[in-house]
Amino acid sequence: MHNNYKNISVIIADTQFLTNEGLKSILSPLCKAFYTVSTTAGLEQLLQKENMSLIITDYILFDFDSASELENLKKKYPSTAIVVLTNSITHLQIKELNDSGIKNILLKADEQDELFHAIDAALKGKKYYSEEVLDTLLKRKGASENISILTTSEIEIVRLIASGLSTKEIAVKKHNSFHTVMTHRKNIFRKLGVSSSPELLMYAIKAGLIDNIEYHI
Repeated sequence: MHNNYKNISVIIADTQFLTNEGLKSILSPLCKAFYTVSTTAGLEQLLQKENMSLIITDYILFDFDSASELENLKKKYPSTAIVVLTNSITHLQIKELNDSGIKNILLKADEQDELFHAIDAALKGKKYYSEEVLDTLLKRKGASENISILTTSEIEIVRLIASGLSTKEIAVKKHNSFHTVMTHRKNIFRKLGVSSSPELLMYAIKAGLIDNIEYHI
């Protein structure tokens, strides 16, 4: 059925043993070569040594800092297709991956056929989202889901902004530089897709991070 895989080399970049073993049992008999790696350093080393056709990765569990690292891999190794296979994903994470040029995404709970569809599309340079991923993409998600991707430090800064402190005052309170707080602020706005403090704080209220009575502009 999948004779078109007999000339491809596949890397699984995942830290979950059962995922690696499961994919190995499914794909290894079909492919020319099959490898597993558990670190970005190991992945980079293999890509430099071998001409790989496909990377399947759970970029959230793997030691990637962000979707932009996958974008850099795609630019560095343009002939290597990338499929993201993860436990769960948010609307915002799908958007970040899409913006980084990663457009083949499915969940570990999806059926085997979905895996093959995603691989086939990736190898042809086409987009493929599994049904579950499409459902996530098409549903309008609430603020609580989006805000859950903020770090503890970023959530603290949202609350300090809500209390009426300026960026300079937040920097003093947190013993950080003005530049560091500005960087956090930009990252918060980017992650939540907001463009102003009032919009940010409405998100925070909806997500339950702050009460209406804390809301100061």
